Amino acid sequence: MDSLRITGIRAWGRHGILPEEHQNAQPYIVDITLFLDLSKAGENNSITDTVDYGQVANLVASVIEHSTSDLIEALAQQIASTVLQISKIRRVIVTVHKPHAPLKIPFADVSTTIERSRIAHDSGEDEINDDASELKSNDHGVVQSSIHSDRSHDHQQSQSRPRVHRAIISMGGNLGNVRRAMREAIVAMDGITGNQVMGISPLYRTTPWGMDDHAPDFYNAIVELDTLLDAPGLLKALQLIEAAHGRSHAVHWGSRPLDLDIIDFDHQVSDDPSLTLPHPRAWQRAFVLAPLADLEPDAVLPGEHGGKVADLLAACPDKDTVRRVSDEWIVNGGSEEE
Repeated sequence: MDSLRITGIRAWGRHGILPEEHQNAQPYIVDITLFLDLSKAGENNSITDTVDYGQVANLVASVIEHSTSDLIEALAQQIASTVLQISKIRRVIVTVHKPHAPLKIPFADVSTTIERSRIAHDSGEDEINDDASELKSNDHGVVQSSIHSDRSHDHQQSQSRPRVHRAIISMGGNLGNVRRAMREAIVAMDGITGNQVMGISPLYRTTPWGMDDHAPDFYNAIVELDTLLDAPGLLKALQLIEAAHGRSHAVHWGSRPLDLDIIDFDHQVSDDPSLTLPHPRAWQRAFVLAPLADLEPDAVLPGEHGGKVADLLAACPDKDTVRRVSDEWIVNGGSEEE
């Protein structure tokens, strides 16, 4: 299998068994080797046939910076699990270096290396595993591949196949090259195992509300996503993508490079404070309603303030603060400024 290697990814994190290691950040260095099929990328010269190594490096740095663990082995495992969410990657080798480990004798480096991979199961789903060549044996001791194509099992497989959920994701940002960040985020969402982007709205430009007068305008769009993840799992994946683009949730209202919000998930209604569904303010936000109405003219938001999206938009007091700027921003990129 082909491979792509990134070495010397540096970030500061709080990992260790000592209390002060969780309080005071120290540098970590990660080397990662990705195993995947690069034949189409070589033939087509297209990034869609490979993985964006910049995105991978940002994901690695995000895990280092935004998680805590006692052991670098656990940190390496979390990095491997995160990177393996990108469906094209079949196997990874992760080395975590801790050059400032609190040893009392002179040393050059402390590191750990792990290897993790996917295996295919009868259900057709991928699972992370630490054995790149796992096989299993049947009751008679005969070794058999973990992938079967016997059509006689189709009905049984369909019974165990996980449910596909439909999610509506709002995208936005107003710092840096937002349009590029949004395009990269869509690629990242589509690359997560079990996800498939089903629709992308036109791009909107939105006047900031409740912010400094000099704050730049936002770009906004809506993505329709099929996913095998549950709602909390999808939220975690989106937060990792945000973090890879420099988004911090320390400031709730303010400028940001990338913002990803779950607006609707299977029309569920939930007041869970960690993930309220539908998004509690979607019904009064023109930058959500306008692109969603473009993408799905008959879309409906559930809940107490719900209703047909087109009607909610017509009654929205800030509908004049948004303007549609591009229908083809995904296809050809276009100018980063309109």
